[in-house]
Parts: sequence; C-alpha cells; structure tokens
Amino acid sequence: MKSVDKKKVKKPIKKKPLIKPKKEKVLIVAQEFKFAKLLSGNEKTTRDRVLKSLKKWLSSCFSKNYVFKEDDFIRVWKGLFYAVWMSDKPLIQEDLCESISHILDLFPNDQFKYAMMMTKVGFKVLGTEWYGIDQHRIDKFLMLVRRYLRGSFRCLSRKDWDSDACIAYANMLSSEDGVLAVKTPFYARNGISMILHIIECFLEELAKISKGKIPEECLTELLDPFIKQICIGEQHEVYTASRQLLTDLLKQSDLGLKYAGATQAWKNMGCPDGGPDAFELISDEEAEEDAKDYSTTNGPLDPRAGRVNVTLEPLPVPAQLVAQRIRQYMKKSASKAYKRANTCLQRFEKLSQDDYPLKIRTEEMELPLPKGNTVKSAVNLKLLEKSLVVGSDELALRGLSRKHRKRLLAKSRAGLSIMEDIPDIQTDENKEEKKSTTPDDKVKSRKRKNKDVVKPDKKPKLELKEDIKKETNKKVNKKNKENEQVDKSKSKVKVNKKDNVLVNKKENKNVIIPKNKTNEKTKAESKNDVKSDKKEPVAKAEKKDKKQNKKEEKTPVKTKSFAKAAKNVNVESPKKVKFVLKNNCKQETVDYYESIRQSPNIPFDSSKKPAKTNLKPSTPSPINPFFKKKLRLK
Repeated sequence: MKSVDKKKVKKPIKKKPLIKPKKEKVLIVAQEFKFAKLLSGNEKTTRDRVLKSLKKWLSSCFSKNYVFKEDDFIRVWKGLFYAVWMSDKPLIQEDLCESISHILDLFPNDQFKYAMMMTKVGFKVLGTEWYGIDQHRIDKFLMLVRRYLRGSFRCLSRKDWDSDACIAYANMLSSEDGVLAVKTPFYARNGISMILHIIECFLEELAKISKGKIPEECLTELLDPFIKQICIGEQHEVYTASRQLLTDLLKQSDLGLKYAGATQAWKNMGCPDGGPDAFELISDEEAEEDAKDYSTTNGPLDPRAGRVNVTLEPLPVPAQLVAQRIRQYMKKSASKAYKRANTCLQRFEKLSQDDYPLKIRTEEMELPLPKGNTVKSAVNLKLLEKSLVVGSDELALRGLSRKHRKRLLAKSRAGLSIMEDIPDIQTDENKEEKKSTTPDDKVKSRKRKNKDVVKPDKKPKLELKEDIKKETNKKVNKKNKENEQVDKSKSKVKVNKKDNVLVNKKENKNVIIPKNKTNEKTKAESKNDVKSDKKEPVAKAEKKDKKQNKKEEKTPVKTKSFAKAAKNVNVESPKKVKFVLKNNCKQETVDYYESIRQSPNIPFDSSKKPAKTNLKPSTPSPINPFFKKKLRLK
C-alpha cells in the first residue's frame, strides 16, 4: 500500500519590522560612550588612534552646528582623564597632555562658548577625581592642568583679547560651579591643591601666550575672580594664594623690576647705609645691544614646556583699574576680609602714584632723648644697681654649702662684694667632692643614709649555720638556768598557814616573789615589803606557782623558722618565689555551664545554635566561565 501524501503546509512569512532611523542625539551619545571606553584602554596605540578620531569627530560636529551640553563633554573628559592615568614615561605623558590641550584649538571663534564649556567641564572632572590621584601620578596631572590652562588662553588670543571674551572667561571661573567660586563647590573641596596650582600658574601662562601684549582692561577682567576671593572669599588657602598673585603682579611692574635689581646690588655690597634707594641705574650700550639680540621672538624655545620661549615678557600692571575694582567689592566684604583688601588697595594706589609699595623698611634714626632731672635718674640708677647686685648674690649662693653661705650673706649685707670669693669656694668644694667620691667614702655615705640597716660581712653558708646553732644553744642554756634559780627560791620559801603570807626562813619579813624576774631576787626581797593588812590567801599563791611551773616544763624550745631563730643576726637571704602550677588549669565545661546558669543577665539555652556558620561554603576554584553545569552550594 502506498502511503498517502500529506499536503505540505506553508508557514506564514513574518515581516520584518521597519527600523526607524535613530535620532542624531542618540547616536552622538553612543559615540561619546565609545570614545570614553576606548580612551581608557591599556594599549597606547589604540589610545592615540581614538584621540585622533575624537578630534575629527568634534570638527565634524562643529561643521554641522551641533548643540553641545555639559554632559557630552563630561563623557569625553572621563575618557581623557583615564587616558592620562594609563600613560607612563614622561615624554609620552607630555605628548598626551599637549595633544589634549590642542583639542581647544579645534573650536572656531563662532563657538567660543562651547570652548569655555569644555574648559569648565575639564576642571570639574579633574576636581572630582583629584582625591583619588596618588603621589606617583600627581605630577602628570599637574602638568595637564598647566597645559590645559595654556590652551584656554590660546582661545582668548585667537579672539584678540576681546573684552567680552575675557568677561565670559572670568565668569566661567568664578561662577557657582566654577573652580574659583567665592564659596568652593562641593566637587572641588578635595581638590584645593589643584586650585592653588591654577592660581600659581595663571600669570606665568598668561605671559607665555600674550607675550606682554594684552590690554589693561582685559587683564583687569581676567583678575576679577582673584579680587573677589580677596574681598569676599571664604577659603583661607585660596584667598591667600590670590593675594600672593597680586603681589607678584606688583613685583613685575617697571618700578618693581628696577627696585629688584637695586636690592640685589645692595645685598652684594654688604647692605650699606641708605638702602637700595641710594643706588642709581647706569645704562650700558653693550648690554642693551645684547638684550635686543636675545629677544623673545628669536630666543631659544623650551621643548619640555611645549616649545615656549625661555624668557617671558612682563605683563602690564593696571594699578588704577585694579584699585577701582577692589573698592567695588570692599563694600560687600566682612571685617577680616576688609583689612586684607585694604592693604591691597593701598599698594595699588601707591603704584598708580609712581611709588613702589614693597620697599624694604630702613631703620629709623634714633631721636635725641628729652632732658630730665639728672639727680633723680642717678639715684634710681644706684638703687637699680643695688637690687641687681643683691639678686646676683642670691643666685650665686644657691649652690654653696651652709657654712660658706652664712659667711657670705653677712658680707653681702654689709655692702661688700662676694663675687671674688665665690669661685675660690667653689673650687675647694669640688676638690672635697672628688676626694669623697672614693669607694670607701661611698660606702660610708650609704651607711649614713641607711643607719637602721646593718649589712654583715659575707660568710659562707656553713659558717652562718654554725653561728646560728651556737646562738640558739646559748638561749636554751639561759632559760634552763632561769628555771633552776626559780626552783631554788621556791625551796627556801615556806608557807605560813595562820597568817596566809609567804615568809622567808632567814629573815622574818613578809616578801612577795615576782613571777618572771627570778634573777633579780635580792632586789625583790629588799624593795617589795608587804604589809600585814594587804595579805593574799595561800591557796591562790600555790595554784599560781604550780601553773607557772607546769607551763615552763611543757614549753620546750623550738626553732620555728630560719628568720625567727636568727633575729639578732643580720643576714640578707634571697627572696624565695614559689610557682604554684596547680592554678594554671583550664576551666572545665561543668564549671562554665554553672557560671552561665548563675548569671541572671544571660539566660542559658542549651538547644540554641548560631544562625550562621563561621566557615564559608567551599567553591571550586578557578571557576571556568564556559562550564555550563550549575554550582550546587549547600
């Protein structure tokens, strides 16, 4: 049987959706991200190729009159920052910084506002990333700041130093988001060193680009952010640096340069009287000719500084215009800012009157003293001399001994001078001290200090033990003799039962024998006569005597310890230290559980377990990205 042919079912063809052309803005943003990604690559060749393509892309955008925003330049500048970060070796870094600064040369004069936007964004990105730059990379980024500042001045020079362009440049720096704002912006708080570097390089880079040919009005507009910092600024470091900038501007004026030459000559001659003002300039024709030949146009260029002239022409100093601008901002300034602004104002006003304000202050001539009463002054002088002599005598007597001090005090109170006698006494005392510093005297001095402690002569241990035994035997013999004497005295004494009084056989006198003092029997018999009225019962006396005898018989002589036996012998025995190792044992688990149960603050729960283990789950390493099986972690 033939199989029935099934009809082939045709699948419906899916129509592709029409792709709308992307907007131009989206394409530009995507290109900016691509540039930023490639500029931060590892390889130098790719970074250089992308930087060239970035310049071509910007020039094409300028031809199409594309409207840029700050975000566009931020994306580009992130890539440029990391391109400088990845570059190494000084020549490569210089070439890269110079090529980044030449990006501003691509902006035409019609689009000057975008050039200012690019410079503002560049300083903004550097300010935000400045905190993360380490000490090994800081030099190349400082060079980038200097070259980029020079590139921004080239934009102004292409505009022929137009006043409107200079005002726009100053507003860009001193706006709320600007680097030189009155209140430093949030992104620049960690980048104050970058701001200080900009202020330090400002006049130098301006002189390199302008070559001293800049109108005074434009220069005042460019100095406006620094004048604001002096009058209204809040950051201490920034307004001090801006004040230094204005002083440097004063020093490079014509009067300042003349005075600097005179001060150098004055110092070389040993600073004679009259100061640098006493010197006069003498014109040398040969020196003038050499200066003409060594002009800035034909002079040598510095290749490491971007092929700039080695010698710089001084900038003009608009003293009157700067003084007027300072007066305007002084109205808004506080008390402390007013003082520093006032000093700057006075300096520029002096310079406008052809008087150099930074002269060295010469010492004023001493004026003649006014005439007074000579008698009073003489008396006061004598009193002052006496007080000084007394004070010096007291200071001199401090180091002397007591006997010399008393004698010299009496001499000084009599009005005689002591200073001649003191050196002789001091020499005598020093000699006595040297003599007393012998080893025998040192031992004597120690014995005087420690009278109570008597150190015995050192003996061997066997001799010490024998001495101690002899002394203990002597004590035992003495006690035995005392007991024998007591027994003899008891045998001589009889008891009179009628009168209940102790009576001696030889003498018919009533005598009481003391308990402990048996050796002093004769004294007790002569002195202690007892009257018949004050009699003791005989029974009590017998009991007391029996008790005493029993105690003396029972108490044998014992040497309790080495120290007690040798009380009278002065022996310094070394300290004995016992190490009790039984206490150095670990706490058992039963004791630990009991301590936990007894503490009320920590309730004990034996079933309680930790929520997480201390050990991490073990993972196979290294993990292969192409391994498809899932890792099952317990």
